[in-house]
Amino acid sequence: MNVLHLNTQFAALGGVEAVLQFHHEADHLHGMSSRFISLWEPHHEGFPRARFLDFAASLRIAHARRLMADAWPGFSPDIALHHTPWGQPFLLDLDHAPRRVLMLHSDVPALRSLAARRLPFMDGAIGVSDVLVSKAKEAAPGWSPDRFLRIDYPVHPPAWLAQRPRQRIPSERRELVLGFAGRLESAQKRVERFIELSQRLATLPIPWRIEFLGDGSHRPTLEAALPDRLSHRFLGRLSHDAYWRAVASWDAIVFTSDFEGTPIALIEAVTAGVVPFHPNLGCGGDDYSRLIDPGLVYTPGDMEALANSIAAFASWEPARHARAVESAKAVATRHDAHLYLRRMATFLSHVASLPSPTARPASPRWFFPLDRLRFSDIERLSTLAKRVRSLNLRDHACGILRAGRHAPRKG
Repeated sequence: MNVLHLNTQFAALGGVEAVLQFHHEADHLHGMSSRFISLWEPHHEGFPRARFLDFAASLRIAHARRLMADAWPGFSPDIALHHTPWGQPFLLDLDHAPRRVLMLHSDVPALRSLAARRLPFMDGAIGVSDVLVSKAKEAAPGWSPDRFLRIDYPVHPPAWLAQRPRQRIPSERRELVLGFAGRLESAQKRVERFIELSQRLATLPIPWRIEFLGDGSHRPTLEAALPDRLSHRFLGRLSHDAYWRAVASWDAIVFTSDFEGTPIALIEAVTAGVVPFHPNLGCGGDDYSRLIDPGLVYTPGDMEALANSIAAFASWEPARHARAVESAKAVATRHDAHLYLRRMATFLSHVASLPSPTARPASPRWFFPLDRLRFSDIERLSTLAKRVRSLNLRDHACGILRAGRHAPRKG
């Protein structure tokens, strides 16, 4: 089965990118001959079956379409797996796939309306949490259940991790090591909240250290705001054994995000026996944290509540900590890497054999002069349209209020 994977990124630091790289490495072991398209990255060596289109905001739609059309000449996919809905209005007809599946990795804002616009062009949907599958089903109510798949992310830890005894028990007298793994960005990840968290933790009578594993545009801001290198360490990007040894040395991993799906960094951490603090976002991540121990879930954005939960964690009895670690490892068993690929291959093969669920609408077409617009032009027009809609709604509401003030009163 020929499979085309599409995403905005492929080689960057991030959970979805790690999944795509695993597909690149191992799809062939499960009957999938796969190719990959990364829309917004420059070329990276070491990925022979990936094409990097290096989009930019200044790129015209016509040029973007040529890049997409020329990415894999001669490759005829049986199915296209879209890991992002981005770009579909401009590029969808150029995947050249008779069947398409949309994979939902994260519970992004306004996902319901986004899925309702995109799924009519798809033949199936995959979600990495129950919440995401539920929203996909709401967006495609006429689809049969076999067109949806709830799947667990793949994790493939090093062999030595399973043999390593987990002996670290939190203690008010021992330094508590907290970790963050991923993109050091404000968008979605809201890593600037670690500045307030550090200030809150400094008022508590427990020794602690925060380690940041990863990189991003917000790293200089964090380094400047958190200058104490005894309490704040920046590890940069790590991979393979170095990554796993860093994560396995933590007591807890901390998330401060505005939205998530089921973070792969969380699954990797619990595989190493590390407990996750996660905001109550109604997604897969907080479900896992709550299953491990309810004390690990906190109100989103509330760094005082998070600091207090961390302080309470430091005083857990050894038996409670042991139960949490065992629960974490039980959660991790669901994420066997090759089970993931087997289930993925079976589902994609099934969807490829099905007829389209409904009469698929025609893919958007771009002709002169619209195809001369740049992506930045599209963004400005979209922002303007939202403002106009907002003004129209406001004017409509004001009209209703004015009519109400002047309406004759009964009696």
